[in-house]
Amino acid sequence: MTARTTQPSRRFRLILFAMLYFVQGSALAYFRNFQKPYLDSFGIDADLIGLLTTILLLPFILKIFIGMLSDRVSLFGHGHRKPYIVLGLLLAVVAFTAVSFVSPDQNFTLFAILITLGSFSVALFDSTTDGLAIDSTPSAEYGTVQGTMVGGRALGFIILSLIFGLLVQSQGYRIVFLIIAASMLLPLLWVLRVQEPPQRDNSQTFNWHAFAALKQSRFLIFAAYAIIYSIVSFGVDGLVTFFMSQSLGASDAIIGQYGALRGIGAAVGAVGGGLLVDRLGHKRSALVAVVAISIGAALLGLTKGIGLVLALGVVWGIAWGFQETIFVALAMDLSDTRIAASMFAIMMALSNLGTAVGEGIATGLTDNIGFSAVFWLLAALNIVLFPILWGLFKTDSDKG
Repeated sequence: MTARTTQPSRRFRLILFAMLYFVQGSALAYFRNFQKPYLDSFGIDADLIGLLTTILLLPFILKIFIGMLSDRVSLFGHGHRKPYIVLGLLLAVVAFTAVSFVSPDQNFTLFAILITLGSFSVALFDSTTDGLAIDSTPSAEYGTVQGTMVGGRALGFIILSLIFGLLVQSQGYRIVFLIIAASMLLPLLWVLRVQEPPQRDNSQTFNWHAFAALKQSRFLIFAAYAIIYSIVSFGVDGLVTFFMSQSLGASDAIIGQYGALRGIGAAVGAVGGGLLVDRLGHKRSALVAVVAISIGAALLGLTKGIGLVLALGVVWGIAWGFQETIFVALAMDLSDTRIAASMFAIMMALSNLGTAVGEGIATGLTDNIGFSAVFWLLAALNIVLFPILWGLFKTDSDKG
């Protein structure tokens, strides 16, 4: 019997995954809070901003192929996860450093290429981190690990949102990109200590037959859930700071404050989601998350001032973090360990497809029907998840 992927301790694993997701949070602090206001400040059209937002999500849809490569190929003979994670982190350092020297109004094409490379780099280490988490985590701890990961990302989001909001006022955006680049080096201290076995055991050995699970009704229903939930959740999440900047005239510092408040809420929601999914079951937790997202989106559609948006930052963050933790825990539970990174990446790709659609269409619609109407439209669409979840849990009555 060959060895399974092991880590020095449970504590080490939690720190490792928290750090890797923390640096994702540093990149997301820019992508979700500042990119749209940044490009808008150069007079870039909303439709073009929406198109770039969609393009930036394509690498996360392509995580399917990254996951499949990771499952099948031990890169340079050094492992199925570790070398990919290291490569992704280092490539991110290069991409974000380079983009700091390009102004979008002077060379939008080059800016778009470099920032997309940065997005691909994050997708590369994100996909293989997910595979490593499934490889090394007992199923009873899926909720705890995903709560740690989402919480780590939220913490990075909080800290970097505040820092970015303060620094942009005095030093511009170059420092933002350089900080993101530098943050990517932080997890290397943990990643380099990961010990992957020279051979994977049979339960983790790539097998094409495992993909038959993708034809099962439970997976197909879950795919519908992944797409719809992400259209709404990320569609709303990606609009808030754009709304604050364009309609309410919020400064970068105020946007940073919102990002921090939203991040605090997301951390609370992630921890709560991790605890609930392990204790109360998948079904009840997932249904509560649907209600929370719809209420949060509807409330944002009613806001007319910056103060109210800031007050809702924590509320929306809790709903978003809770929903995200529930979703990824369900995805881990569905994943076959023989194709762990591949199958998990497929589910994340479906979610990212929904995110790309939601982000692109929602951003473009703001020019036509206004921000409030878009928030309400997304809140209404989210109700579709109730019958989808009913179908999902009917096919697996042991859950929930």
